[in-house]
Amino acid sequence: MEQNEFFLYVIKGNKNPDKIEGLVPFCVSDKYIFFGPGDTAFRKVFRDRFLSRSDEFSPTSSIFVIGVNDPLKEPVRKILWVGKLTNVMTFFNAYRLIDEPEFQSLDVVEIDGKPGENHSPLHVMPIGLMGKLSGYRHRTKYHDKIDRDGLPEWVKDIVDPRDKAGISITGDDMMLVDISKRKDVLRRDVCFLCENIFFASEKGMEIDNELVSILDQHQPGAGVDNVAIFGYSQSRSGSRTMNKIKSTHLHIRWKLADRFVEYVMKHK
Repeated sequence: MEQNEFFLYVIKGNKNPDKIEGLVPFCVSDKYIFFGPGDTAFRKVFRDRFLSRSDEFSPTSSIFVIGVNDPLKEPVRKILWVGKLTNVMTFFNAYRLIDEPEFQSLDVVEIDGKPGENHSPLHVMPIGLMGKLSGYRHRTKYHDKIDRDGLPEWVKDIVDPRDKAGISITGDDMMLVDISKRKDVLRRDVCFLCENIFFASEKGMEIDNELVSILDQHQPGAGVDNVAIFGYSQSRSGSRTMNKIKSTHLHIRWKLADRFVEYVMKHK
């Protein structure tokens, strides 16, 4: 029997419990969700697991990604999106998607207040040399700022700053110094596509007692509730502080995952 598993993570900075505020994840259509740049640590989990030997992977088991809001001010926690993983790939492979009619919405994305500008999260296109990937070109306005270390945001979506000696940047082009070392240099080159199970545009999915019970069993003794889904820490003075997620995500498998997925499918 096929076993479910899921990755639950916090959409950093997404305070609204009823709507996804940014462009990642991106709702391509009622069928697909694209998870592209940003959240480098979370994406690296997928690269390390699925792309160690190839540039694209399609799971044969049921793997779900679940994003919840970040309750920075309003003490409300909800599920904002649920996707069933269909493809994990490099941005080189992802760029081919825009040639397919059902992914045309990824080609050009306009945002409020900036008409005529393309802010698609599929923000890079590959540069080839003799049929091999030799670099990337920044093709949209998404992540176009320069960070304090002098590296553009879009470059850091693909390259760890510790590996910057392996690239050269000229304008909107980033080139590999040695294309034979692509895997070692482009350690953040990963994005993924999911089947669209749930995507909040007006109302998030409630985290009720049933889901709290599942998360509590996975984190025994943490004191999980419907806002503090990672539990609480208690100081010497007796005051409680809501825990942040300890790593990039919660990874839950087997029976607890089956129960969680069953709930989501019933309430989406």
